[in-house]
Amino acid sequence: MSENNPLLQRYDLPPFSAIRAEHLIPAVQAIIAESRVMTTEIIASQKPFPTWDDLVLAIDELEARLDGTLTILQLLGSTRIAPAWQEAISRCQELAEQYKSEQAQNSELYQLYRRLADSPIAALFNEERKRALYKILRKYHLAGLDLSSEQQLQLTSLNMEISKFQFEFLARVEDSNTAWSKHIEDRSLLIGLPNAVQARMEAAAQAAGLTGWLLTLSAQSYRDIVTYADNRDLRREMMAAYYSRASGTGPDDLITNNERVLTVLLDDRHKKAQLLGYSNFAQLAVADQMADTTEQVVDFLHHQIELSRSLFAQDAEQVESFAAQHGITDVKPWDIHYVAEKIRQDVAGISQEAFRNYFPLETVLQRLCAFTKTLFGVDLIEHAAADTWHEDVRVFELREYAEPIGYLFINPYRRQEAAGLGDALGLRNRRITAEGRPRSPLAVLNSRLQPPTDTQPCLLDHLQLRVLLHEFGHCLQHLLTAAPYRAISGIGQLSHDSSEFVSQVLEQFCFKQSFLIWLSGHFQTGQPLPDDIAYRVKRFVHTQTSWETASLLLTGLVDFELHRTYGDGRTPHDVFTSVNAEVGLLQWPGDTRPVNSFEPLVSDYGARTYSYKWSGVLARQAFERFEREGLFNPATGKAFRDAFITLGDTRPLMTSLELFLGRS
Repeated sequence: MSENNPLLQRYDLPPFSAIRAEHLIPAVQAIIAESRVMTTEIIASQKPFPTWDDLVLAIDELEARLDGTLTILQLLGSTRIAPAWQEAISRCQELAEQYKSEQAQNSELYQLYRRLADSPIAALFNEERKRALYKILRKYHLAGLDLSSEQQLQLTSLNMEISKFQFEFLARVEDSNTAWSKHIEDRSLLIGLPNAVQARMEAAAQAAGLTGWLLTLSAQSYRDIVTYADNRDLRREMMAAYYSRASGTGPDDLITNNERVLTVLLDDRHKKAQLLGYSNFAQLAVADQMADTTEQVVDFLHHQIELSRSLFAQDAEQVESFAAQHGITDVKPWDIHYVAEKIRQDVAGISQEAFRNYFPLETVLQRLCAFTKTLFGVDLIEHAAADTWHEDVRVFELREYAEPIGYLFINPYRRQEAAGLGDALGLRNRRITAEGRPRSPLAVLNSRLQPPTDTQPCLLDHLQLRVLLHEFGHCLQHLLTAAPYRAISGIGQLSHDSSEFVSQVLEQFCFKQSFLIWLSGHFQTGQPLPDDIAYRVKRFVHTQTSWETASLLLTGLVDFELHRTYGDGRTPHDVFTSVNAEVGLLQWPGDTRPVNSFEPLVSDYGARTYSYKWSGVLARQAFERFEREGLFNPATGKAFRDAFITLGDTRPLMTSLELFLGRS
């Protein structure tokens, strides 16, 4: 069957349309079987004298093939929802996880890598090879290869439990999302909601076979209701439901309440960290980040809170005053985002609806292609005939000096409920094979925007624009690297603070008036933002910003303290309540449990969520050079690319920042 299975053929771009559900399991089984045989042969051949090409690159080639196949399956799984597809994908993931666990415990391979690292030839390796080899050894260390046999078994058991409870946490959040919806047939309840939001809710109702409008607990739906809905009871109901997810009580408590799941997960992570020689999981988490100690992270977050105190007080007072003037004398948690939005509109004299009209997706994408050419010297050329996993997905070839260097897949629209407003992933990392052939990187940008209608194109508000630029930054970091080895060339290989840095620099452009004018084009006339409206937009986005800052600090510190102080007798909700009091701005409906649905806690961002704020502070420092030298200055763009993208994960971010800013 291998000759007829597209997943087992050589390809440059994945043959998505040729793949069938029946291809999946045989392909993964064949890749794993071949990898086992090849690994055995590599070990035997390398025992006398391990080398870079025949050990490191040979094993990497095997791993790249399996990882690439799994990512293809992940993308297919986002649109192929039939049981045959989902069951096959789930089985493939099980097979791959089992094989990867087996490989992580391969002591013979580990010893070969160690021998290579200790050999005289390794002392002559360039920085790229040294860094890649260090990361390989680090991976085996974290897999427990330096532990005793008994401890290795304990670690394997803990890893299995951690994976199980991470999945359980997310499943309970998803169950809560699925269990709640609100069907509305009275349009008056939706007064205040932008037309595009109402259209999306109407489409959701139609998809469910209903008339009227349907509200769900997606992040987008929650944000729209608490920000725009004039109906106070609707805002209260939505906020209470959103922050009560996975917080069941009564007879269903054991199967619905995530606090129990989170407590067990924290306990397992704590035990894992101690088994690996760390005091707690937070200490393990920062070992591969920029911070030197957990104390440094805590001090950083506390310092950021103190720096924000005056802005917090100013914005809170403004909300209270504005609310009182408009008949809300007792401001509740569900009023804050709504009143803050009204203040922005009042101060700036413009709404998000008016802003959106100037940012149709098609225009924004065209401008981003031109932006990439101007700043980084790279062309993005759309390939309309390229194979994809869905008809809406668009493919862009990146060319430099007329040569292809990578491909960007843009998946623009939301087709089903999913966490967040966008994300990016590496479909293939750049690498140079042992034969000297380059393998071009592939990146995927998921933006989850509202699809166009018969009367209106897809239009972006300011937050959606920021998210698009943020994820575009991730993709550029993945695609423009020149790092030759997979272990140091992809966004998935970077520390969290480093991987968020480039994206947050690109976000900064969205707050500059001249950039917004250049990026814009009215969906009906094509005219850019007039100067007076651009000025109003600038005022809009710089008004009532403390709520976003406070939320970022709260989630970062809660996540970190849950892992750093585990075992001090406090429950997750106790930690949340304590940190929330310290931040001192955000309010929550009574009896809600926000921490029970905080999904980054159980991802690989666990104890690392603070990195968003950490990298954001550094990103603003770096962006100052663009402000001085020009937002579209090619020399600054080249310096930025050389400093932060080209080398991949070869050099510490702080070293690159010092060089970019000309500091000693």
